[in-house]
Amino acid sequence: MKLARKITLALALLAIAVLATMETLEVRRELARSAVDMRHDHRLIGHTVAGSIGKAWQQEGEAEALSLLEQTNRFQEQVRLRWVWLDEAPDHPPLSTLSPAMLERLGDGEDEALTDLSQPPGVLRTYIPVSVGERQGAIEVSESLIEERRHVRSTVVGTTIATLAIAGAFLLVAMAMGNRLVGRPIDQLVQLARRIGEGQLEARVQLHQRDELDTLALEMNQMGEMLQRAREDIAAETAARLATLEHLRHADRLTTVGKLASGVAHELGTPLNVVLGRAKMISSGEAVGEEVGECARIISQQAQQMTRIIRQLLDFARRRAPQRNPEQLFNLVTRTLSLLQPMAYKRGVKLTPEVPEALMLEVDAGQIQQVLTNLVMNGLQAMKNPGALRVRAEPTRATPPADVGGPEADWVRLDVEDEGEGISPEVLPHIFEPFFTTKDVGEGTGLGLSVSYGIIRDHGGWIAVRSELGRGSCFSIYLPGGNTACQAVS
Repeated sequence: MKLARKITLALALLAIAVLATMETLEVRRELARSAVDMRHDHRLIGHTVAGSIGKAWQQEGEAEALSLLEQTNRFQEQVRLRWVWLDEAPDHPPLSTLSPAMLERLGDGEDEALTDLSQPPGVLRTYIPVSVGERQGAIEVSESLIEERRHVRSTVVGTTIATLAIAGAFLLVAMAMGNRLVGRPIDQLVQLARRIGEGQLEARVQLHQRDELDTLALEMNQMGEMLQRAREDIAAETAARLATLEHLRHADRLTTVGKLASGVAHELGTPLNVVLGRAKMISSGEAVGEEVGECARIISQQAQQMTRIIRQLLDFARRRAPQRNPEQLFNLVTRTLSLLQPMAYKRGVKLTPEVPEALMLEVDAGQIQQVLTNLVMNGLQAMKNPGALRVRAEPTRATPPADVGGPEADWVRLDVEDEGEGISPEVLPHIFEPFFTTKDVGEGTGLGLSVSYGIIRDHGGWIAVRSELGRGSCFSIYLPGGNTACQAVS
């Protein structure tokens, strides 16, 4: 509406200026015509009276001629006639109101006119030369300009009123047309832009006025359609990428299960031998009396242990939708290390958890267990000699790196520190890239660290690494801790 008002005001001012200019020129033309008419009337009266005065002067003398002139003034009041001498005489000095040039032209028989404004509103005087004997005189025809000024004032007032009336009518019409052709369409376009900005991409507007605003409305409608299609395409691509990412994580989990299989088989060997031995004792009759009940109890105990080991492996391998729930970090780490204990035992590595029992996290336990499993297995594979692998956790305050962003805040840091060979400086920047691996063929796919980094980023955290050749590596997982709101992290 502001644009419509501005356009209307500009048009109204332009119309007023044009009308005022036209009326001013018309008033000036009227004044010029009035002046010409007045001079023409003066000359007509003057020449008519001059002929009569000249004859009367010659036939009856000066007194009779001047008396005739006075009688002429009695029949009208607006125009006054007066006899004046043009030549210099002791009793009649020349007119001081006339310049020498005008006196000279009058002496040559030419008419002269001048406007005397010494006493407002002014007087128009016209001089008609008359020769009487040897002397030169003239009839002065004078007329007050008061009527002309009144006419000018009335004309100006009438013109001003007419101009204002026309401008007012023009302003009203312009406002109505501006609101209809500009104001309302622009308001509809603004509402359309606001709705599209709020995400209502199905919003449309129809103007039907066949001008630039209608073209703009069509383009904005087309933009909304394109944005709607783009949003649908992005939603479909995002869903496909999330599904692919979940497939990738599940594949990495199954790869880890394969690596754990040999350790689990070894872990099941001891309880299976115990079950087999006790069953033989019962079937052969070697166990009698109370020994039979003891053997049955031992068999049940070992079966429960084997069931627990297999359930842990199946829980780790099972594919399920991500679900974040409050988890005690100590229990999560303990379960993970117990699953990896057989592999560590084979390599002579001691798994040492150093996690406070009070730490709670809002996480997907299965995904975090997958990350811990990948990091611990990488540490075990990096340790060619017996040693210790520590998993520590503690609250800390840190600033996320630049690629994630965010202010300094409270986090829970989970460290996986090994005593392996370390990572070379030229390899360290690439370890989280998909399919990048330095392991021998068959030992790694290059997906473990990439998948782990993605999982931690999905949880609002990040993974930092420090490593020294020959002295081992430490992978630090930063996660929003406890009731602290998840923030954007690096």
